[in-house]
Amino acid sequence: MKILVTGGEGFIGSWVVENLSHMGHRVTSFDNGSTYDLMTRDDHDALCQWRQRNWKRVRRLHGDVTAPGTLFQLRGGYDVVVHLASYPRAKLVNNDPAHGVENIVGGTMQVLEAVEPYAARFVFVSSSMIYGHFGDGASEDTMPRPINIYGEAKLCAEKLVQQFCTIRNIDYVVARPSGVYGAGDMPDRVLSKFFEAAMANKDLTVHDANNRVDFTYVEDAADGIIKCALVPNAVNKIFNITAGEATSLGEAAGRIIQLTGSRSKIKDIGQHKLYPERGTLDISRASKFLKYKPKYSFDQGIKKYYEWLQNKI
Repeated sequence: MKILVTGGEGFIGSWVVENLSHMGHRVTSFDNGSTYDLMTRDDHDALCQWRQRNWKRVRRLHGDVTAPGTLFQLRGGYDVVVHLASYPRAKLVNNDPAHGVENIVGGTMQVLEAVEPYAARFVFVSSSMIYGHFGDGASEDTMPRPINIYGEAKLCAEKLVQQFCTIRNIDYVVARPSGVYGAGDMPDRVLSKFFEAAMANKDLTVHDANNRVDFTYVEDAADGIIKCALVPNAVNKIFNITAGEATSLGEAAGRIIQLTGSRSKIKDIGQHKLYPERGTLDISRASKFLKYKPKYSFDQGIKKYYEWLQNKI
């Protein structure tokens, strides 16, 4: 199959591209190479080289989903478009909402219009942030009530994808991952920060140690997204693509301290107003229609991540 992955050089996107290329698909990656001011250019370029180390015969395009002048490169027939190009964190959108919303909402519409004459299936990678506060068992039918701009933008983009694809007779799939972490990640996510502090024997700062996150190892997230792209039964559905087992932030911090042999202590500074209270997401729909089954428990995932952090690049 001929598959386009926007954001293909990103954290999750690079794993999606790698696995699809190893499956024998003709993959095109479209990415703007942004550092999001989270890393130096040299460090980011080195990270991207690592992310692409196992790609096989991948076509690489450089461009931005918010720059129409670069989207002409996307012309050509695609069996599937996997749209991952997006600001990667709620904090980034909160700090720069105008550009963040333009990237998520406007960028999604730009890509839809660019590929519409050519694409047969459009996979939009959304976020569990669309739910807002939720407890254990939240399913795809749970009423979305986002509490931050990032979640609102992702939810808006979901609805645009559904409406656009229905009107233009394109199959769509929406994937909602949660707390993705692992090898190849940038250094500015919660588990990344926990590891950085623990490995330096510094205190781990936690926003509400009791808040629980359905942390998902990146290889599982990529596997679920690929199933959304390829499985016939996935069309015109929404799927939670997570581990299906939440871990509290305090417990996550403690396990990382134990794993690293750190002398760090946990410092709980209370709830962060930008992030919702969360729990375990229901992945039974993905299990039924996609035969999706996560391979990594939290302990297995952080062990793999720690091994990478010790030996990366």
